Amino acid sequence: MQQKVKKGVKMVKQELKEREEVEAEINTVKSWIQETKEYLLSPDTEVDTQLQELQSLLGEVTTHRQAVEKMAEQQQNKYLGLYTILPSELSLHLAEVGLALVTVQDQIQTKERETQQIKTLNQEFGQKIQGVANELNAILSKLKKRTNDIAQAKLEQKILGEELDSCNIKLLELDASVQDFAEQNALLAKQLANRIGKLTALHQQTIRQAEYRAAKLSQAASHLEEYNEMLEFILKWIEKANILVHGSITWNSSSQLRDQFKAYQTMLDESGEIHGDLEAMSEKIEYLASVYCTEGMSQQVLELGRRTEELQQVIKVRLPNLQDAAKDMKKFEVELRALQAALEQAQATLTSPELGHLSLKEQLSHRQHLLSEMESLKPKVQAVQVCQSALRIPEEVVTGLPMCHSALRLQEEASRLQHTAIQQCNIMQASEGYNVKLKSFKNRLDKLLVNL
Repeated sequence: MQQKVKKGVKMVKQELKEREEVEAEINTVKSWIQETKEYLLSPDTEVDTQLQELQSLLGEVTTHRQAVEKMAEQQQNKYLGLYTILPSELSLHLAEVGLALVTVQDQIQTKERETQQIKTLNQEFGQKIQGVANELNAILSKLKKRTNDIAQAKLEQKILGEELDSCNIKLLELDASVQDFAEQNALLAKQLANRIGKLTALHQQTIRQAEYRAAKLSQAASHLEEYNEMLEFILKWIEKANILVHGSITWNSSSQLRDQFKAYQTMLDESGEIHGDLEAMSEKIEYLASVYCTEGMSQQVLELGRRTEELQQVIKVRLPNLQDAAKDMKKFEVELRALQAALEQAQATLTSPELGHLSLKEQLSHRQHLLSEMESLKPKVQAVQVCQSALRIPEEVVTGLPMCHSALRLQEEASRLQHTAIQQCNIMQASEGYNVKLKSFKNRLDKLLVNL
């Protein structure tokens, strides 16, 4: 009997121990369920991390359910072996924890689905945000590009403006959707709102760039037109200046030299505007540089400045030479005309038919007077020679000038006239001596005849 009692006590202790172990396992599961519920109610974390944790929890809840089901089956079999039923309290605890596991599993699955939906929505939002960002960056890139065709650029500007308006509508729609999304996941909504904020800033930057470019393009056409007008003027000046400086100088007369001097002076005066035009063209290039391809234009202005400077220097060197040559030629012409007038007068006197009506003595006296007057031709000839030698004209040109040929001819004519006058005087003087002797002989003859 005593042994039976001991055995009974031992069995009770064993039962109590096993019961405590089962209760401990049940409590462990209950604690896990409580922690899981608290986790499911906690604020949202990063989506991918949350999905990983939820998938891990699903694995754990499945393990716990299997463990509880196995525990319930073991306890059921145990008490059947003892020909008794499972204690109601234990059965209730097992049923409660089993039901709680089913409930929490449903909650985890629901949370996982919601989180996956949130992830999908977040990805969709991200794709839309990235899409708008790509559009804005593409527009911004196009706005920064320079053109060779202002008219075409204005058309493209209009299209880009329409694309910007479309981006603005998409941004407003995105912002409204994200505000609604905040009810599902405040953390992600905040992150998305920050991205949209940056995108809005990019949109505003793009708008400013578009407005800047539109303002530049609106003025670019007039600036380009003014640039081309100045360019045309300078090119025409260079063409005319090239023709002038590479053409031959005509040295034949003072009037021609003066005309050429005036032409050079006019060309130099016209070039006075070119320096200012080149500076204005550089300013136009600077204005156009943000919207128009100006590299070739900058090089063009430098080349125009170089060519203009070279031509101006040639003109400045030639101007005083032409002026000096014109002055010298004028003096030469004055002296030459004076010599020619004196020669013509002497020639006219020497060949005058009225001299034939005078007596031989009167003719001799007249020619002697003319001969003395012709002495005054020498200073005139010398003056012509001095002026000719003082001409500031290239030596190789001087010998071929018609004026110099005329000077030589007049000098020879002066010498010839003087020689002719001397010969005529000598002849008349001889004739006058013969006449005197003849008259004396006649007088003596008359006297002899009287005496007879």
